[in-house]
Amino acid sequence: MRTLRWRLTLWYGGMAAAILILLASILYLSVRASLLDVREADIRDTANSASQILEETGSPDSAVGDIRQRDVRTVFAIGEVRRQDVQVVIRNAKGEVLAASSDAEEPPEVFSDALYPEVRREGRYLATTFTSEERPSATGEVYAELPVWDPLLRRLFLIEAVAVVVALALMVGFGPKLAGRALKPLKSVSAVAGELRQGRLGSRVNLPDLKSRQDEVGEVASSFDAMAESLERLFEAERESKETLRRFVADASHELRTPLTSVLGYLDVLEESGDTDPAVRHRALGAIKEEGGRMARLVEDLLVLARLDARREMPEELVDLAALAREVAGNYPGRRLEFVSNGLAVPVLTAQEALRRVVSNLLSNAVKHTPLGKRILVSVNRESREAVLRVADEGIGIAQDALPHVFERFYRAESSRTGEGSGLGLSIAQETVEALGGHIEVESVPGEGSTFTVRLPLS
Repeated sequence: MRTLRWRLTLWYGGMAAAILILLASILYLSVRASLLDVREADIRDTANSASQILEETGSPDSAVGDIRQRDVRTVFAIGEVRRQDVQVVIRNAKGEVLAASSDAEEPPEVFSDALYPEVRREGRYLATTFTSEERPSATGEVYAELPVWDPLLRRLFLIEAVAVVVALALMVGFGPKLAGRALKPLKSVSAVAGELRQGRLGSRVNLPDLKSRQDEVGEVASSFDAMAESLERLFEAERESKETLRRFVADASHELRTPLTSVLGYLDVLEESGDTDPAVRHRALGAIKEEGGRMARLVEDLLVLARLDARREMPEELVDLAALAREVAGNYPGRRLEFVSNGLAVPVLTAQEALRRVVSNLLSNAVKHTPLGKRILVSVNRESREAVLRVADEGIGIAQDALPHVFERFYRAESSRTGEGSGLGLSIAQETVEALGGHIEVESVPGEGSTFTVRLPLS
């Protein structure tokens, strides 16, 4: 964390220094450009005023010494019109100085080529020239040094340099503390991560003031808690899955052990008296066949559930649910089973064999719990955009406390404990319907009967 604080400090300090230097440079160059503009304007104004003075005073064609004595007015007049730091020199055709505003004995040679009326840069000077129509042999020069290191610029540079140094010193001094304060909440996240690593999956950051922050730190805290909750749910689901698997194996072992014990018992009977008593042999073989069939059905149901748990894709085709239900209902002769439909096809895009198993399981469950002579009603209709299958019976019904458990694996209500079945039929029906994109529900009144409703997307 300390390294991160210093890295942040150095990074932002460098960025701030670059920005400050850039702004200072822009300010310096802007002021310098303004000074140049002012200097050019001063040179231009001085040149205009000095040109008028050249026409009105003196005799610029005379010798240098004589002119300086006789045309003192020219020198003083030029001194009156010139701007600060701007110098004026008047020369004759030979280049001799006739008058000058500077105190120097010999003004510098500013111009390197022909005369020109506009202000331009000549070496370290800004300069221009002017002439007079009445005195063409005289030429005026107006110049000023470039403000490269003007006192104002010098003061500005010093102020900017001090400001940059002070800003960097403050950033180096207080930057790590400020960065550490901003990063301090992450210690809470780190502590919770350590608790999660030790297996305490219920640990959370749980700092309302931290998670309410509208910045990256608050986002990290919220995301971390969301991740911890997801991990806890995943581990809880894994524990539940292991517990379900454990119960599943135990129940499957129990269900298989019962018929297997019966088979072994009847084999003992056959071994003892099967050869001498045909009736005993016939009864034992029948029981063995029945228990073998029971085990085969149980194994088949277990395989179906295993395939559903693996979420394998089932081949889909267009199936008429009404025709399929009518066909399955015909497999139960001798029962008072009625089929109701409006005669229209009820198409669903589904796995036909899986859907057939659902209808068969629901009808088998109804037949098993409905006394002879009581009605079982199978209806198929369209409701909105759903295909709806209902299997209603007038059987013994299901107790209210048992309704939440009827779709659990190996669950059998007390009223059906002595009946046939493994307790997997309704579980297979529910998981198959959900795998096909639908859902199943049950309503029941003890002593009056039950109604199972399957809803699937209509094609």
